[in-house]
Amino acid sequence: MRSSSVVHLAGVAAWLAVAVSTAAAQTTYPTVKVSGRLHTQFYYFGNEDYAALGGNTATQNNFFVRRARIEARVQLNEYITAFIQPDFAGGRSTSTSTSCRPVVVNNPLPDTVSVSCSSSSTGGVRLRDAWIDVRFSKPDAKTAFTVRLGQEKKPFSRYELTSSTNLPSIERGAGRGLIGSASNDLFAASGYLAHDVGASARVERKLEGGRMASLTAGIYNGRGESANDNNNSKSYGVRASADIWSKLSIGGSYFSHDGIVGADTAYRNNGYGVDAQWNKPGEPGLFALAEYLGGETAADNSINMTGIQAVAAYNIRMKSPTSFLYAIEPALRFDRADPDTDADDNESTLISAVLGFYLTSKAQWRIAYETQNFAASGAESISGVRTALTVSF
Repeated sequence: MRSSSVVHLAGVAAWLAVAVSTAAAQTTYPTVKVSGRLHTQFYYFGNEDYAALGGNTATQNNFFVRRARIEARVQLNEYITAFIQPDFAGGRSTSTSTSCRPVVVNNPLPDTVSVSCSSSSTGGVRLRDAWIDVRFSKPDAKTAFTVRLGQEKKPFSRYELTSSTNLPSIERGAGRGLIGSASNDLFAASGYLAHDVGASARVERKLEGGRMASLTAGIYNGRGESANDNNNSKSYGVRASADIWSKLSIGGSYFSHDGIVGADTAYRNNGYGVDAQWNKPGEPGLFALAEYLGGETAADNSINMTGIQAVAAYNIRMKSPTSFLYAIEPALRFDRADPDTDADDNESTLISAVLGFYLTSKAQWRIAYETQNFAASGAESISGVRTALTVSF
């Protein structure tokens, strides 16, 4: 009798262990993951020749908070995900641009492009990503189909879509302290990239060896971050990318941007890009990314512009597990932007030589020597130092 009781209790215990293990393996929805990033910067540039332009070149040196973001990702079930990301880097109330276009200016840089924006007064908090994903395939399916509605980055430019949590070049565009005429600046001002409100559909296919291929198509208001549409047209774009071998990925983008120029509410300018990438930022060894962008300006679609940008970094991991440094990463960035391919001597070139120190995998201090040169006759170059301390969590 006693032996029978022991066997019975042992059976109950085994059943409970299996039940607890099964329950632990099951996900309880909703799940919430909170993360964020904080990026601080300082620069010192010899930009006194361009102080009259104001804006980015109003001061030679400046401390500022580049990003201060809290992110929340909510998984409601296996098929529905929501994401929201405000940015607190604005601080006190500021004037935030909602509609920008490039315009030709003749002084102090002959035949170069500046940016003209209509602005509205807003608070210091900006809404960056805010979207809901609905997935129409099983989580373990080799092919996934997802529809997204909300605010996201438009599917254009690989480096723009690369997460800012770890940028080897510190900035994608020219950055504060320099003239905003780098490739990223020109194509953002013409409405091809950065955040917009709309809807997109994404197809992803798992390939052999952990590789991935994806196709994204989206339709947007065309007026940028947190802005209502002001006409009956929409902007739309498509991007495809594929891992073709080991760490090598290639991609291409097309985007058609709508706007109002003068009395023309059907105005539209079109752009495209091709790109390639080796490895991922922060991974050991070589990381390299290059892309070519081409398109019509938002001010006049008979004016064509181009941009070539490339960045390479080599991440050297420290061998000692007790080392203060996690890794050292030298990097070099090259950017060549032409705001009007039919005009002469209006290109700008930006070169950044960067040395990065990883304090952990999620904390980096970088210092860069940057020089910005202009093809216009008599235009002085700008050189100086930019440094950034960044963390993600």
